[in-house]
Amino acid sequence: MKLLNVKKAENIDSIVKNIMADENKSKSAKMKEMFQAGLEVKEIAELMNVRYNFVYNVTKNLIITESLQVEKVEKESKKDIVIEMHKAGKTNIQIATELKTNYNYIFKIVKEYKAEQEVAVTK
Repeated sequence: MKLLNVKKAENIDSIVKNIMADENKSKSAKMKEMFQAGLEVKEIAELMNVRYNFVYNVTKNLIITESLQVEKVEKESKKDIVIEMHKAGKTNIQIATELKTNYNYIFKIVKEYKAEQEVAVTK
């Protein structure tokens, strides 16, 4: 999630450095400033070494109170990658190894995908 029509500043590194250096600001205030500078929630969480949910809650409150327009950033999920690798003929073990992911998670995704395909064929 990021602010709509706000481009990330070219000198974002120096902006972040200045925000983080200010010891008089709370974590929440720093998060709000970074968000308004164009950083995504995930980026802020990583920079501040806090949970994503903490940053999300702070920025969501800012969005509501300030009536800000935001856009949800859609990225390819791990599930999408697993399905593509399965379609390419890779085994569950190969997928789990390449993605460094738990085998049971891969098994579950592939099983659900196969079930969805069977339903689609019967219709």
